[in-house]
Amino acid sequence: MSTPNPVLQAAAPALVAMLSAVQQFINDMGADPAKWLLNYPGAKLKLVGSIGLQLPQLATAEGGALESFINGQLAAWVKDLQALSPPAA
Repeated sequence: MSTPNPVLQAAAPALVAMLSAVQQFINDMGADPAKWLLNYPGAKLKLVGSIGLQLPQLATAEGGALESFINGQLAAWVKDLQALSPPAA
């Protein structure tokens, strides 16, 4: 079993909420094409608002995951380089 991508794992809740908003947009538009012109303005406003509310959460999650990855990578490089350098006299 492969380890999950930490960046995707951090973003998953916000992405699920965004996809749910798209599903809700489709439901709000309705099945009757004759009413789409009437339903579009409200459905679009609701979709844009729902997705917009997820952006700060997504940015925070992605930023935290990226920071964690960078810190881990830097620590690994330092450890590897310290193993190569001769001991101080």
